[in-house]
Amino acid sequence: MKTDIDFVIPWVDGSDPEWLKEFARYHTADKYIDASPSRYRDWDYLRYWFRAVERFAPWVRRVHFITWGHLPQWLNIGYPNLNVVRHEDFIPHEYLPVFSSHPIELLMHHIKGLSERFVYFNDDMFLGRPVTPDRFFRCGLPCDTARLGAIAAGSISHIIMNNVEIINCRHDKKKAIKRHPGKWFNRRYSAIDMFKTLTLMPWDFFPGFKDPHMPQPFLRSTFEKLWTEEKEKLFGTLSRRFRSLLDHSQYLMRYEQLATGCFAPVSYRDTRLDLLGDENIDEICSYIQTYKYAMFCLNDSDAIKDFEKVKKQLLAAFEYILPEKCNYEL
Repeated sequence: MKTDIDFVIPWVDGSDPEWLKEFARYHTADKYIDASPSRYRDWDYLRYWFRAVERFAPWVRRVHFITWGHLPQWLNIGYPNLNVVRHEDFIPHEYLPVFSSHPIELLMHHIKGLSERFVYFNDDMFLGRPVTPDRFFRCGLPCDTARLGAIAAGSISHIIMNNVEIINCRHDKKKAIKRHPGKWFNRRYSAIDMFKTLTLMPWDFFPGFKDPHMPQPFLRSTFEKLWTEEKEKLFGTLSRRFRSLLDHSQYLMRYEQLATGCFAPVSYRDTRLDLLGDENIDEICSYIQTYKYAMFCLNDSDAIKDFEKVKKQLLAAFEYILPEKCNYEL
Protein backbone atom coordinates (compact mmCIF):
# COMPACT_ATOMS: atom_id res chain seq x y z
CA MET A 1 0.00 0.00 0.00
CA LYS A 2 1.35 3.42 -0.97
CA THR A 3 1.67 6.16 1.64
CA ASP A 4 1.87 9.94 1.30
CA ILE A 5 5.60 9.84 2.11
CA ASP A 6 8.11 10.87 -0.57
CA PHE A 7 11.85 10.32 -0.84
CA VAL A 8 14.17 13.06 -2.13
CA ILE A 9 17.71 12.43 -3.40
CA PRO A 10 20.16 14.78 -5.17
CA TRP A 11 22.79 13.40 -7.56
CA VAL A 12 25.64 14.72 -9.64
CA ASP A 13 27.73 13.05 -12.31
CA GLY A 14 31.16 14.46 -11.60
CA SER A 15 32.53 12.99 -14.84
CA ASP A 16 30.13 14.80 -17.17
CA PRO A 17 32.27 16.98 -19.52
CA GLU A 18 29.64 19.71 -19.72
CA TRP A 19 29.28 19.81 -15.93
CA LEU A 20 33.07 19.87 -15.51
CA LYS A 21 33.31 22.77 -17.96
CA GLU A 22 30.73 24.77 -16.03
CA PHE A 23 32.36 23.81 -12.72
CA ALA A 24 35.74 25.10 -13.91
CA ARG A 25 34.18 28.30 -15.22
CA TYR A 26 32.81 29.31 -11.83
CA HIS A 27 35.25 27.74 -9.41
CA THR A 28 37.71 30.06 -7.68
CA ALA A 29 40.52 29.46 -5.19
CA ASP A 30 38.82 30.67 -2.03
CA LYS A 31 39.87 29.38 1.39
CA TYR A 32 36.23 29.41 2.51
CA ILE A 33 35.14 27.11 -0.34
CA ASP A 34 35.05 23.32 -0.11
CA ALA A 35 35.17 21.76 -3.58
CA SER A 36 37.15 18.59 -2.87
CA PRO A 37 36.97 15.80 -5.52
CA SER A 38 35.23 13.40 -3.12
CA ARG A 39 32.17 15.67 -3.10
CA TYR A 40 31.51 15.01 -6.78
CA ARG A 41 32.97 11.70 -7.98
CA ASP A 42 30.56 8.96 -8.94
CA TRP A 43 30.71 5.48 -7.39
CA ASP A 44 28.19 4.00 -9.86
CA TYR A 45 26.04 2.67 -7.03
CA LEU A 46 22.99 4.82 -7.67
CA ARG A 47 21.07 1.97 -9.36
CA TYR A 48 21.39 0.01 -6.10
CA TRP A 49 19.89 2.91 -4.19
CA PHE A 50 16.79 2.67 -6.38
CA ARG A 51 16.69 -1.12 -6.14
CA ALA A 52 16.86 -0.87 -2.35
CA VAL A 53 13.99 1.64 -2.28
CA GLU A 54 11.76 -0.60 -4.38
CA ARG A 55 12.62 -3.74 -2.44
CA PHE A 56 12.87 -2.41 1.11
CA ALA A 57 10.38 0.51 1.03
CA PRO A 58 7.75 -0.29 -1.63
CA TRP A 59 5.29 1.96 0.23
CA VAL A 60 7.04 5.18 -0.92
CA ARG A 61 4.68 7.39 -2.90
CA ARG A 62 7.27 9.03 -5.15
CA VAL A 63 11.01 9.55 -5.49
CA HIS A 64 12.11 13.09 -6.40
CA PHE A 65 15.47 12.80 -8.16
CA ILE A 66 17.36 16.12 -8.18
CA THR A 67 19.93 16.60 -10.94
CA TRP A 68 22.04 19.36 -12.48
CA GLY A 69 20.68 18.16 -15.80
CA HIS A 70 22.48 14.93 -16.58
CA LEU A 71 20.78 11.56 -16.06
CA PRO A 72 22.05 7.98 -15.78
CA GLN A 73 21.51 6.20 -19.10
CA TRP A 74 19.73 3.36 -17.33
CA LEU A 75 17.19 5.53 -15.49
CA ASN A 76 13.55 4.94 -16.44
CA ILE A 77 12.32 8.53 -16.46
CA GLY A 78 8.89 7.37 -17.59
CA TYR A 79 8.22 5.46 -14.38
CA PRO A 80 5.25 7.17 -12.62
CA ASN A 81 6.86 6.87 -9.17
CA LEU A 82 9.87 8.90 -10.33
CA ASN A 83 9.94 12.69 -10.59
CA VAL A 84 13.07 14.06 -12.26
CA VAL A 85 13.78 17.53 -10.85
CA ARG A 86 16.36 19.75 -12.51
CA HIS A 87 17.91 22.62 -10.59
CA GLU A 88 16.11 25.19 -12.72
CA ASP A 89 12.78 23.58 -11.82
CA PHE A 90 12.91 24.84 -8.24
CA ILE A 91 15.92 27.14 -7.78
CA PRO A 92 15.58 30.79 -8.92
CA HIS A 93 17.55 31.50 -12.09
CA GLU A 94 19.75 34.17 -10.48
CA TYR A 95 21.33 31.54 -8.18
CA LEU A 96 22.24 29.10 -10.96
CA PRO A 97 24.41 27.26 -11.64
CA VAL A 98 25.04 25.86 -8.18
CA PHE A 99 27.64 23.27 -7.13
CA SER A 100 26.84 23.13 -3.43
CA SER A 101 24.23 20.90 -1.84
CA HIS A 102 23.21 23.57 0.67
CA PRO A 103 21.11 25.85 -1.58
CA ILE A 104 19.57 22.73 -3.14
CA GLU A 105 18.63 21.36 0.28
CA LEU A 106 17.29 24.64 1.62
CA LEU A 107 14.89 24.98 -1.33
CA MET A 108 13.59 21.40 -1.44
CA HIS A 109 10.16 22.55 -0.34
CA HIS A 110 9.77 24.26 -3.74
CA ILE A 111 9.84 20.94 -5.59
CA LYS A 112 6.54 20.67 -7.44
CA GLY A 113 4.36 17.90 -6.06
CA LEU A 114 6.48 17.24 -2.98
CA SER A 115 4.52 15.67 -0.15
CA GLU A 116 4.20 17.34 3.26
CA ARG A 117 6.05 14.35 4.69
CA PHE A 118 9.29 13.43 2.97
CA VAL A 119 12.64 11.79 3.69
CA TYR A 120 15.84 13.40 2.45
CA PHE A 121 18.71 11.14 1.37
CA ASN A 122 22.23 12.01 0.32
CA ASP A 123 23.30 9.74 -2.53
CA ASP A 124 25.62 7.86 -0.14
CA MET A 125 22.77 6.86 2.20
CA PHE A 126 21.12 3.50 1.63
CA LEU A 127 18.38 1.26 2.93
CA GLY A 128 19.89 -2.06 3.95
CA ARG A 129 16.83 -4.13 4.81
CA PRO A 130 13.02 -3.73 4.84
CA VAL A 131 11.72 -0.67 6.67
CA THR A 132 8.15 0.41 7.43
CA PRO A 133 6.74 3.96 7.19
CA ASP A 134 6.75 4.33 10.98
CA ARG A 135 10.56 4.15 10.94
CA PHE A 136 10.40 7.66 9.45
CA PHE A 137 7.06 9.09 10.60
CA ARG A 138 4.86 8.27 13.57
CA CYS A 139 1.54 10.00 14.28
CA GLY A 140 2.36 12.35 11.40
CA LEU A 141 5.64 13.49 12.99
CA PRO A 142 9.20 12.93 11.75
CA CYS A 143 11.05 10.24 13.72
CA ASP A 144 14.29 11.50 15.24
CA THR A 145 16.59 11.42 18.26
CA ALA A 146 16.98 14.54 20.39
CA ARG A 147 20.39 14.60 21.98
CA LEU A 148 22.47 17.59 22.93
CA GLY A 149 26.08 17.61 21.85
CA ALA A 150 29.16 19.78 21.60
CA ILE A 151 30.23 20.76 18.10
CA ALA A 152 33.57 19.15 17.25
CA ALA A 153 36.09 20.79 14.95
CA GLY A 154 35.70 19.55 11.39
CA SER A 155 34.97 20.40 7.79
CA ILE A 156 31.32 21.31 8.48
CA SER A 157 31.56 22.58 12.06
CA HIS A 158 31.22 26.23 11.02
CA ILE A 159 28.07 25.42 9.04
CA ILE A 160 26.56 23.49 11.95
CA MET A 161 27.33 26.40 14.25
CA ASN A 162 25.61 28.78 11.84
CA ASN A 163 22.48 26.63 12.09
CA VAL A 164 22.65 26.40 15.88
CA GLU A 165 23.06 30.17 16.13
CA ILE A 166 19.68 30.69 14.47
CA ILE A 167 18.05 28.07 16.71
CA ASN A 168 19.35 29.80 19.83
CA CYS A 169 17.95 33.10 18.60
CA ARG A 170 14.57 31.45 18.08
CA HIS A 171 14.28 29.19 21.13
CA ASP A 172 15.07 29.13 24.83
CA LYS A 173 16.81 25.78 25.38
CA LYS A 174 15.56 25.04 28.89
CA LYS A 175 11.98 25.98 28.06
CA ALA A 176 12.08 23.91 24.87
CA ILE A 177 13.24 20.79 26.70
CA LYS A 178 10.88 21.40 29.61
CA ARG A 179 7.92 21.45 27.20
CA HIS A 180 8.79 17.98 25.89
CA PRO A 181 10.92 16.17 28.50
CA GLY A 182 9.80 12.74 27.31
CA LYS A 183 11.19 13.45 23.86
CA TRP A 184 14.61 14.37 25.19
CA PHE A 185 14.85 11.58 27.74
CA ASN A 186 13.22 8.58 26.13
CA ARG A 187 13.55 4.82 26.60
CA ARG A 188 14.31 4.43 22.89
CA TYR A 189 17.59 6.30 23.35
CA SER A 190 20.75 4.76 24.70
CA ALA A 191 21.76 5.49 28.29
CA ILE A 192 24.95 7.14 26.98
CA ASP A 193 22.99 9.52 24.76
CA MET A 194 20.71 10.58 27.60
CA PHE A 195 23.68 11.00 29.94
CA LYS A 196 25.40 13.29 27.43
CA THR A 197 22.26 15.39 27.15
CA LEU A 198 22.05 15.54 30.94
CA THR A 199 25.64 16.80 31.25
CA LEU A 200 24.84 19.70 28.89
CA MET A 201 21.60 20.69 30.61
CA PRO A 202 23.26 23.41 32.76
CA TRP A 203 24.10 25.37 29.62
CA ASP A 204 21.60 28.17 29.03
CA PHE A 205 21.65 27.66 25.27
CA PHE A 206 21.76 24.83 22.75
CA PRO A 207 25.48 23.97 22.42
CA GLY A 208 24.69 21.68 19.49
CA PHE A 209 22.87 18.49 18.58
CA LYS A 210 23.96 14.96 17.81
CA ASP A 211 23.70 14.45 14.05
CA PRO A 212 23.17 10.81 13.04
CA HIS A 213 23.85 11.65 9.37
CA MET A 214 21.18 9.30 8.13
CA PRO A 215 18.13 9.65 5.85
CA GLN A 216 16.27 12.55 7.43
CA PRO A 217 12.48 12.84 7.67
CA PHE A 218 11.08 16.35 7.29
CA LEU A 219 7.82 18.23 7.17
CA ARG A 220 7.65 20.54 4.18
CA SER A 221 5.87 23.08 6.38
CA THR A 222 9.01 23.36 8.55
CA PHE A 223 10.92 24.69 5.54
CA GLU A 224 8.12 27.09 4.69
CA LYS A 225 8.01 28.44 8.23
CA LEU A 226 11.75 29.07 8.48
CA TRP A 227 11.89 30.70 5.06
CA THR A 228 9.08 33.02 6.14
CA GLU A 229 10.70 33.90 9.46
CA GLU A 230 14.46 33.72 8.66
CA LYS A 231 14.55 34.68 5.00
CA GLU A 232 17.30 37.29 5.27
CA LYS A 233 19.71 34.86 6.97
CA LEU A 234 19.06 32.06 4.50
CA PHE A 235 19.45 34.09 1.31
CA GLY A 236 23.21 34.31 1.87
CA THR A 237 23.59 30.58 1.27
CA LEU A 238 21.74 30.83 -2.04
CA SER A 239 24.23 33.41 -3.26
CA ARG A 240 27.21 31.03 -2.91
CA ARG A 241 27.67 28.54 -5.74
CA PHE A 242 30.10 26.35 -3.79
CA ARG A 243 29.97 25.01 -0.25
CA SER A 244 31.22 27.65 2.15
CA LEU A 245 31.96 27.96 5.86
CA LEU A 246 29.41 30.80 5.88
CA ASP A 247 26.50 28.59 4.79
CA HIS A 248 23.41 27.27 6.49
CA SER A 249 22.16 23.79 5.65
CA GLN A 250 19.09 21.58 5.86
CA TYR A 251 20.16 20.63 9.38
CA LEU A 252 18.65 23.95 10.43
CA MET A 253 15.22 22.52 9.62
CA ARG A 254 15.98 19.38 11.59
CA TYR A 255 17.08 21.42 14.61
CA GLU A 256 13.90 23.46 14.38
CA GLN A 257 11.84 20.25 14.50
CA LEU A 258 13.80 19.12 17.58
CA ALA A 259 13.59 22.46 19.39
CA THR A 260 9.82 22.69 18.87
CA GLY A 261 9.15 19.06 19.79
CA CYS A 262 7.83 18.41 16.29
CA PHE A 263 9.19 14.86 16.15
CA ALA A 264 8.63 11.33 17.46
CA PRO A 265 11.52 9.70 19.38
CA VAL A 266 13.29 6.85 17.60
CA SER A 267 16.43 4.77 18.12
CA TYR A 268 19.31 4.85 15.65
CA ARG A 269 20.74 1.51 16.78
CA ASP A 270 19.71 0.06 13.42
CA THR A 271 22.02 2.41 11.47
CA ARG A 272 25.70 2.63 10.61
CA LEU A 273 27.94 5.47 9.41
CA ASP A 274 31.32 4.77 7.82
CA LEU A 275 34.06 6.69 6.07
CA LEU A 276 34.98 4.56 3.07
CA GLY A 277 38.58 3.42 3.08
CA ASP A 278 41.02 0.76 1.95
CA GLU A 279 41.19 -0.72 5.45
CA ASN A 280 37.49 -1.08 6.29
CA ILE A 281 35.94 -2.03 2.94
CA ASP A 282 35.82 -5.73 3.86
CA GLU A 283 33.83 -5.00 7.01
CA ILE A 284 31.47 -2.67 5.12
CA CYS A 285 30.81 -5.27 2.44
CA SER A 286 30.15 -7.88 5.12
CA TYR A 287 27.40 -5.91 6.86
CA ILE A 288 25.80 -5.00 3.52
CA GLN A 289 25.66 -8.64 2.46
CA THR A 290 24.17 -9.78 5.79
CA TYR A 291 21.43 -7.10 5.91
CA LYS A 292 22.73 -6.02 9.30
CA TYR A 293 21.47 -2.44 9.27
CA ALA A 294 18.20 -0.83 8.24
CA MET A 295 20.11 2.21 6.96
CA PHE A 296 23.75 3.03 6.43
CA CYS A 297 25.79 5.92 5.10
CA LEU A 298 29.09 5.53 3.23
CA ASN A 299 31.01 8.80 3.20
CA ASP A 300 33.61 9.22 0.47
CA SER A 301 37.18 10.12 1.39
CA ASP A 302 40.05 11.77 -0.45
CA ALA A 303 42.37 9.45 1.52
CA ILE A 304 41.33 6.29 -0.39
CA LYS A 305 44.49 4.96 -2.06
CA ASP A 306 43.02 2.40 -4.48
CA PHE A 307 39.68 3.89 -5.49
CA GLU A 308 38.96 1.36 -8.25
CA LYS A 309 39.55 -1.62 -5.96
CA VAL A 310 37.36 -0.24 -3.18
CA LYS A 311 34.67 0.66 -5.69
CA LYS A 312 34.73 -2.83 -7.24
CA GLN A 313 34.31 -4.52 -3.84
CA LEU A 314 31.49 -2.20 -2.84
CA LEU A 315 29.55 -2.72 -6.06
CA ALA A 316 29.94 -6.50 -5.71
CA ALA A 317 28.40 -6.34 -2.23
CA PHE A 318 25.41 -4.35 -3.53
CA GLU A 319 25.00 -6.73 -6.45
CA TYR A 320 24.96 -9.65 -4.02
CA ILE A 321 21.85 -8.40 -2.19
CA LEU A 322 20.19 -6.47 -5.03
CA PRO A 323 20.89 -8.38 -8.27
CA GLU A 324 17.54 -7.76 -9.97
CA LYS A 325 16.62 -4.67 -11.97
CA CYS A 326 13.81 -2.52 -10.59
CA ASN A 327 11.10 -0.38 -12.16
CA TYR A 328 13.31 2.69 -11.89
CA GLU A 329 15.66 1.11 -14.44
CA LEU A 330 15.21 0.64 -18.19
